Amino acid sequence: MARATDVDDTIETFVVYDLFRAFWTRVVGLFFREIAERNAHLIPRSGPVMFVVAPHHNQFVDPVILLMHAMRRVYFLTAAASMRRKFIGFYGRCLRGIPVERQQDLARRCSGTIFLEDRFAEPTVISGHDTRFTQEVQVGMKLMLPNSVGQARIEAIESDTRLRISSEMRELAALELLTQAGGTAYKVAPHVNQDDMYRAVYNRLNKGECIGIFPEGGSHDRTEMLPLKAGATIMALGATAANPELGLKIVPTGLNYFHPSKFRSRAVIDFGQPIDVPAELVEKYRQGGDAKRQACDDFLSIVADGLKQVTLNTPDLETLKLIQAGRRLYQPTQHSLTMAQQVELTRRFIKGYTVYRDLPAVAELRDRMADYNMQLRYYGIRDHQVETMRVGRAEAGALFVWRVVWLLIMGLIALPGTVINAPVFVVTSVFSKRKARAALAASTVKVRALDVIATWKILIALVLVPFLYSVYSVLAVVFVRRAPAWAQTDVIKQVSTMSTVAIYLWAWALASFMSYTALVFGEQAVDIVKSIRPLFLTLVVGSEHTELLARQRQELSDDITELVNELGPQIYPEFSTTRISEQLGDGLTTHSNIINESADAFHRKMRMGEQALRQRINSTIGSRQSSPQSEHAEETPVAGPSDKPKQRRGSKYAFNPPTPRTMETLNSISPMEFLSTVTGAVLGTGSPSAETSDGKHGEAGSQFEQTTGRSTPEQKKGLFYFT
Repeated sequence: MARATDVDDTIETFVVYDLFRAFWTRVVGLFFREIAERNAHLIPRSGPVMFVVAPHHNQFVDPVILLMHAMRRVYFLTAAASMRRKFIGFYGRCLRGIPVERQQDLARRCSGTIFLEDRFAEPTVISGHDTRFTQEVQVGMKLMLPNSVGQARIEAIESDTRLRISSEMRELAALELLTQAGGTAYKVAPHVNQDDMYRAVYNRLNKGECIGIFPEGGSHDRTEMLPLKAGATIMALGATAANPELGLKIVPTGLNYFHPSKFRSRAVIDFGQPIDVPAELVEKYRQGGDAKRQACDDFLSIVADGLKQVTLNTPDLETLKLIQAGRRLYQPTQHSLTMAQQVELTRRFIKGYTVYRDLPAVAELRDRMADYNMQLRYYGIRDHQVETMRVGRAEAGALFVWRVVWLLIMGLIALPGTVINAPVFVVTSVFSKRKARAALAASTVKVRALDVIATWKILIALVLVPFLYSVYSVLAVVFVRRAPAWAQTDVIKQVSTMSTVAIYLWAWALASFMSYTALVFGEQAVDIVKSIRPLFLTLVVGSEHTELLARQRQELSDDITELVNELGPQIYPEFSTTRISEQLGDGLTTHSNIINESADAFHRKMRMGEQALRQRINSTIGSRQSSPQSEHAEETPVAGPSDKPKQRRGSKYAFNPPTPRTMETLNSISPMEFLSTVTGAVLGTGSPSAETSDGKHGEAGSQFEQTTGRSTPEQKKGLFYFT
C-alpha cells in the first residue's frame, strides 16, 4: 500500500512539473523572437544525465531554455536563498529543484577590523582591532574579505583579537587590504553540510533522471566563463563511485545570446558530445585525500574543455565585437547561414584569432576593421545595411517611399497594442534596471548586471499584464454600461445587451488580440525603420560616400575570406570552403509561437513587392541608357581568370567622411526640398545633386565638396544630424 502511495505521489509530481514546464517554456518563448538549438540529438534518450550549463548569462531564464530543448525532465540545483523566496521558491519546488546552500549566502558581518601583524613571520595569524573573535567566530568557519578577494578556514581562536587561519592568503588584493592602515572589514560564514544535497542528487541519478547544474556558481554578464566550481565533478565521481553500474553521462551545454536582456531577441543553445566518467578517476576518488582532490581537478579540466567547445569565450567585449565583425564579413558560401551556424562560425573565429592574432596579416586586417567600424558608427548604420546603400538614386528613392508607406501601414496597425502595453514596457524597464543596480552592488563578478534584467522583466510582466488587462476590461464594462449620448452607436447598443461577464471577457480577448498584432507588425516596423536610414543617406549624400563605403566593405570581406581560407585548414584539417555549411551543422530553429510565422509571411509579401518595384525601375533606367555607351563597353577588355592573382593589400579607403561644407548643406535641407529630391529620383526627372549627361555635377551638385581623405576634429565628434 505504501508503495502504491509513493507511485501516486511521483505521478502527481510529474504532472505538476510538466504543467509548470509547459507554462514557463511558453512564456520564455514569447520573450525571445527566435531560439535555435544545435546537436540536441546527442542527448542520451535514457539513463542518468548531468547537464553542465555555461555561461550563466540570464539568471532564471537559462534553465527554461534548456527545458525547451532537452526533451527530458531536468531537475536543477538551485541556490537555497532563491528557494526561500516566495515567488521563485514556489516555482522552483514545482519544477522539483534541488536546493543548494551556499556559504556566501549565509555570511554575516562581524565587529571590528582585521589585519596582518607580521605577513612574513606569521602569515596565518590574523589580528583584530575592536573585534570579538571568541563571541562571534567559531573554529571551522570561513573568514571572508570584502569583494571576495580572499577567504580562508579558521583553524584556531586564541583571543578576542587574535586567530589563526588554515593557510595564508596569497592574493595581492587580499594582502593590500590586510596590510593597509586601519585594517579591513570582514565576514564569517558557517560551515555548510551538503550531505542532504548530495544524497538528493545521487537519488535522482540512480533513478535514471537528469540533473542540471551551472558550475560557475552564479549568473554574470562577462564575455568569458567564470572559473568552474568542483561541485559537478564531486557529484559525478561520487555517484559513480557509489554505483559503478550507473552509466552517468555529462553533457556540456552552451548558451549564447545575441541580446540577453532585450525583449524579442535571439538565443542559441548548443549541446556538446556526452562525456563518460573515467574509471581511473573514479578509482582515485575512492582513495580519498590528495588523490580524491586530484581526480576532481582532472575531471573538472575535462568538463571545462567540453564547455569551451560549445561556448563563446573572449577576454573582453572589444575582442568579441571584433570577432563578430570578422564573422559577418567572411563569405564562406553563396548561401546565408542559420543562426546556430553563425554561432559555431564565431566560435571557430575566436579559436583562430587566439592562435594567429600576432601575425602581421591579422594585425593589418584588425586595424582596417577598426577603421571600417568607425565609419559605420559615423554614418549611424550597421554592417548589413551597407549593401542597401549600393543602389542608384532612383532605386533608393523608390525603396524609400515604398518602405515609408509600409511603415505607416504597420505602425497604424501596431499602434493600439503598443499604447495599451506602454505601461508594461515602462514599468518593466525601470524596475529591472533598479534590480540590476542592486545586483551589481552586491556582486563581485558582474560587469553591468545585465544577467538579471530579462528575468525581472518576465516576472514583472507576468503580474502587470493580467492586472492591466483586467483594468482595461473593467473600464470597458463601465463605458458600455454608462456610455454618453455621443457614444450611443449601434455597436455599443448591441454590446450593451450582453452580460457583464461577457463584455469583460470580450474586452480581455480584444486586448490580447491588439497585443498580438502589435508584436506581429511592430517587429516588422522596427526592421523597416532600421533600413530607412541607409536609403536616406544614399538619396541625400549620393554615391560619393556610400559607394566608397560599399567598395571598402567588399575589399575587406575579400581579404578576410582569403586569409581565413588560407589559415583555416591549419586549425581544422577538415576545413573546406565548399562544405562549410555541412561542417558547421544544420541547427534547428524553434519559433516561439505563431507570431513569428505570421510576421515572416507578412515580411515576405513586402519583399516580393520590393523586388517587383526594383525590377521595373532598373528596366526603365536600362532602356534610357544610350547605345554608344553599351558599344563602348563591349570594346573594353574584361579581366579573365588567368589574370594576375589578387594580392592581399592594405586599405585604400581611409576614414573619409563628408567635409564640413557638405555637412552644413545637409543640415540645411528642408523637408519640402528633401521630398522633391525623393520624388525626382523616383520619377526619373533628376535631382538637385544628380549628375548631368556630360558626367559632371550640376549647379546644385557643386554645393558638395570633394572629400580630402582626412577628417576634421568636428567631424570626429559624432554622427549626421539632419533637420
